[in-house]
Amino acid sequence: MKVFHRAGAPILLAVLATLPHPARADGASKCKFNEMGSLPVVMDGFSPTIPVMINGKQTRFGLSSGAFFNEMSRAKAAELGLATEPLPSGFMVTGNGGSFTPELARVRDFQLAGTKLQNVEFVVGGNDHGNGYLGANLLGVWDTEFDFAKGTVKFFKASGCNRVNLAYWGKGMSIGEARLLPGQSEQDHHIYVEVIVNGNALRAVLTTDYPTRIGSRAAARLGIDLNAAQVVASGPVSGIETKKLQTWIVHSATVSVGGEEIRNTPITVIDDRRDNLGWDMSLGSDFLMAHHVLVSPTQRKMFLTYNGGPIFSVGTERQLGRIETRAENMGAPEKMVDPKTADEFAGRGSGRLTRNDVIGAIADFSEAIRQAPTRADFLTDRANAYFRGGHPELAAKDIDAALVITPTDHRLLIRRAQIRLGKGDKAGALADTDAAAAATPKGSLDIGPVVTLYERLGLADRGLALLDPLLELHRDDISYASLLNKRSWNRALANAELDRALRDINNALRKSDNDPTMLDTRALVQLRRKDFAAAIGDAGAALDKMPKLATSLFIRGLARIAIGDEAGGKADIDAARASQATIDQRFADYGLIAPKPDAVIPARPSKPGGG
Repeated sequence: MKVFHRAGAPILLAVLATLPHPARADGASKCKFNEMGSLPVVMDGFSPTIPVMINGKQTRFGLSSGAFFNEMSRAKAAELGLATEPLPSGFMVTGNGGSFTPELARVRDFQLAGTKLQNVEFVVGGNDHGNGYLGANLLGVWDTEFDFAKGTVKFFKASGCNRVNLAYWGKGMSIGEARLLPGQSEQDHHIYVEVIVNGNALRAVLTTDYPTRIGSRAAARLGIDLNAAQVVASGPVSGIETKKLQTWIVHSATVSVGGEEIRNTPITVIDDRRDNLGWDMSLGSDFLMAHHVLVSPTQRKMFLTYNGGPIFSVGTERQLGRIETRAENMGAPEKMVDPKTADEFAGRGSGRLTRNDVIGAIADFSEAIRQAPTRADFLTDRANAYFRGGHPELAAKDIDAALVITPTDHRLLIRRAQIRLGKGDKAGALADTDAAAAATPKGSLDIGPVVTLYERLGLADRGLALLDPLLELHRDDISYASLLNKRSWNRALANAELDRALRDINNALRKSDNDPTMLDTRALVQLRRKDFAAAIGDAGAALDKMPKLATSLFIRGLARIAIGDEAGGKADIDAARASQATIDQRFADYGLIAPKPDAVIPARPSKPGGG
């Protein structure tokens, strides 16, 4: 992001001054390299998170070097009970996909790394990504070490180190040095790095919380044809406004950072035709996971060594599968020193899980739990690893154990409710869902899974009551259309307020370019309204885009039977059952019951006059 008319002062840096300052010095010079502080990092997918205390409440915030300042959504501010106030007229935040007018919130008591601060400021607005973030006003000012693979971020103050290689860990290793580029103003603390792509120098901004992306305008300058046969359309991602941005996966001939050259690597391109951000690409957390990096604004350099494993391709594995990195001038991977503390084991475990080393992640989380058995977050981390590794029973045991420690953790309650429902334990699932509904902050997007649980339990009316405050807080958010869809669907299931349900889904469809799952919802609404022709039309339009969508097949089948097309209706319902074996059960609690496969549908009596 970048900001106009007001810059974020580095107010959080006061915390570093209160921490111990162990010195690292180069014996051959007068260089003094003092460590100002260290933050324990746990990766949440591609996003690094750290523990913080907000007005006495323990939580985790993300680290986002791409954000110019500390930030959170309006929903997060409401969840934390923070009042907001307007910023000066003309204050705008811009980023991929547009801009927004933010507000300001102050956290009265903010605790980070054991140090308490007062009235820490956050910019409020933009899309809700489910968390708050500490931005470049913390991460881009001091010499900062990013070692996500081992779960740490460290801050240093350098003195007399102008010509010294600051990669103190890299003795005997191949150490790359990339040039840092100047910011757009004195208050711009983003980290800009020179990256060479296909022989062309690009201006990259270091982004700690999502994978590497090249802007489509820079891709065009590089001669990359996004319509070429080998390009993979990888689906839309959210920007900072409500419109999603298209992405593609391309193969670049070379990507060079600090002398390292990665060849023939897949890399993501994002549509930035509407934007004028001042950079060509983001160098993201996939790169940082594969490297040990120290960013030195004092030397205008980024020092880096290679950790091993895939680099940019780790962000495209879902679409393309695993691809080994082909590279030159990288040297041998860094030899990892085993962690010592529980936080260090958890940090390394999260890094391993992000890179799909499930066995290593489980081992690290297990050691973290052994050292700190009362930490529910470590049990949750291991449960996630067990799920990823195909061990749901072990994951369920960890979730049970974590809930003993934190019985009102709504995310754990939601997960256990889902597990219980999957096993057919409706009573246990309902108890956990009720508890989760009571514990989940009313403006949090985590209410969505609670509403879905009520729907699957045959209690859509209970879920409806939770959606109104959620929609109010996300009216300007990218999730608004999907929330309208959810409310409309649940109203249709509950056969309640059908005119409002129709308005909701029509509004959602205008915002989502006729998404087939939303056409599916409108088909259900029209079925409930007994407008069978409209139901058949919407279900058919959804099936044109998703031919095996079981709910649309089922809804169209019921609508066809209702107008006397018994053969067509039975064919649709049979196809729905073939696509989803539990489809009858899903609708039965709401009185939407289809004939049995072998049932004979009685002929409809003719209307007077033979109509």
